Amino acid sequence: MGKRFKMKIRAGETFLYRKGGTESQVFEIRMKSDVNYHCLQKAARLAYKRYPYFKSRFKTIDGSVYLCENIVSPPPARVRKLRPLGGSTTANNLLDITFHKNCIFISFHHAMCDGRGIMLFIKTLMYYYLNMRYRYNNVRIPDVRLVGEGMLEGETADPVNEGNLEFDKTKVYQADRTAFAIPEVQNGEDAGGMSWRYEITFNVNDVMKVCKDNNCTPAILMTILMQKGVKNINPDAAEQILCSMSCDWRESIGLPNTFRNCVSSIYLPYGKNEEEMDLHTLGTHFRALIARQKEIDSARCSASVMKMMSDMLDSLGSYEQKVETVTGFTSRPINSFICSYTGRANMGDAEKYIESMHVYSSGTKGISLQMMSIGDTFTIDFLQNFPEDTYAISFLMLTGLICSGVLF
Repeated sequence: MGKRFKMKIRAGETFLYRKGGTESQVFEIRMKSDVNYHCLQKAARLAYKRYPYFKSRFKTIDGSVYLCENIVSPPPARVRKLRPLGGSTTANNLLDITFHKNCIFISFHHAMCDGRGIMLFIKTLMYYYLNMRYRYNNVRIPDVRLVGEGMLEGETADPVNEGNLEFDKTKVYQADRTAFAIPEVQNGEDAGGMSWRYEITFNVNDVMKVCKDNNCTPAILMTILMQKGVKNINPDAAEQILCSMSCDWRESIGLPNTFRNCVSSIYLPYGKNEEEMDLHTLGTHFRALIARQKEIDSARCSASVMKMMSDMLDSLGSYEQKVETVTGFTSRPINSFICSYTGRANMGDAEKYIESMHVYSSGTKGISLQMMSIGDTFTIDFLQNFPEDTYAISFLMLTGLICSGVLF
């Protein structure tokens, strides 16, 4: 990529037209020692050099929004409060790095990229930071991309324009998406955009042992526990408890290296049949259900939602029409909840210096479980749009029991 670039936003386009703006997605890295400003500043400069598309701003041209080069990028700032992206305090940039004490915050606009895309930047940032902070320790991070290396094939490709979205409709599997509407979530729509966050941390070995013994992945295990928790609080719920699980489609559409948005959902329903299954049987059942939704035709069908939404927005005339249309899709909370597992952050030697990693955003509509693991820690950021802690406590009790070896 040359110094100048102009990339139209199609995948992730709905994040451009959120009423009242879009909250930042945030990765929080908690170090084991306080952050060194000078090392972080130099590391940020190098990371932006390797990923020039993160030194960027939005520009509207003929009614379409493009990701364009930003003349300047803000240096990391020692502040307690996150800064609004795309504004004066961030020099219009759509990625911002701030820190306070031992915490580094990487905030980014979701229309620009998704979690997997930003993790590439984070690896490079941490590589340079730690090797300057601990000059003689030769910190190595697997698959890190460094200054001087060329762009990978398809690194800046937009999935809507360049992904393989062809599929056979007769081979598409559609999961049952009827769902119980959690009453507190519906009432939480009046919270004025506020959200609440609870942090839950486990030893990763405890989580993985339960997963191995019961044929679960971490995402499946926590989904099951959340579904049981919701059912315990609402025993008379007639509808199934549905998990909308975030899923990455890069490999399915042939763009494994793109940094841009490439995520939609697959669905795991928990109804009467699932209630009667033991944990191992249910874990196996959900694995099979995920596999069916990840078969190539089903996967591309799910990924094609990105193109459908972008094409629809392109057909609308004004910015106001686009906002109104997107609001119709996003104003209602998802029934029953969202589960997003960014996965294990394979950070190599860097894990010796990192206490934990978190991912979250404000303005959550409903209940969302955002999960990550690094080193010995497995973290869950439990987000919701209502103040009562009933569901967080129910979930915590079940996770505590299961990780202590008590099955149900």
